[in-house]
Amino acid sequence: MHRFFNSKAFALLLSFVIAVGLFLIVNQAKLGNPNSRSTQANQQLTSDTKKQISVPLQLNVNSEKYFVIGYPEQVQVQLKGPAALVTTTANTRNFKVIADLNDLGPGKHTVRLQQTGLNSELQATIKPATITVNIQPRKTKTYPVNVEYDKNQIMEGYKVVKVEQDLKQVNVTGPENEMERIAKVVAKVNLPDDVRKSTTKTAIIDAVDDHGKTVNVVISPSTTNVKFTVQKETPKNDEEK
Repeated sequence: MHRFFNSKAFALLLSFVIAVGLFLIVNQAKLGNPNSRSTQANQQLTSDTKKQISVPLQLNVNSEKYFVIGYPEQVQVQLKGPAALVTTTANTRNFKVIADLNDLGPGKHTVRLQQTGLNSELQATIKPATITVNIQPRKTKTYPVNVEYDKNQIMEGYKVVKVEQDLKQVNVTGPENEMERIAKVVAKVNLPDDVRKSTTKTAIIDAVDDHGKTVNVVISPSTTNVKFTVQKETPKNDEEK
């Protein structure tokens, strides 16, 4: 027996036992108690957290009677509550932020924003909390569409002999005070340099005032296709013959 304790085999066995023991100690320290890890994960999911997200602003208004201007399309909402619920809500955005204008008439109004559809375990802070809107009587009118283009874009020696557009007139809708500013409705065509053959371009239709500034209204349809028939100019000598 004494020989065994002094033998090489015993030394190897003892080293193996020590190595296994150290391995278990180190890994237990790294991994920790499984129950403890589960408890920690649950605590992280249920602990309160905050997150700020961007949400579209919706208006409750009689859109057939009124036109609203001056409001932001998006607002910021800070969510506070259980981490898992905050994360899910931030990803799905399954709630609304609204401005209720149903009981308001024409003019400028300051309105408090409110949320609807948010889980009761969450708190929401809307930024800004209030907005100022301008409610105007809604007006719709039909206007002819005037085509405009830069004649300098046509190559020297060529000319536009015909301009055809698929839309002669459009419906324009907007607040009454903006509609009164409209001087004309134009389709400005952006031609390339040195045009020398017939071409068709799509142009955005705009309503402009007396100074050529765009008026804040809705145009339907909003684009038109314009065809330019381009021919080479006939020399004056040929015309005389």
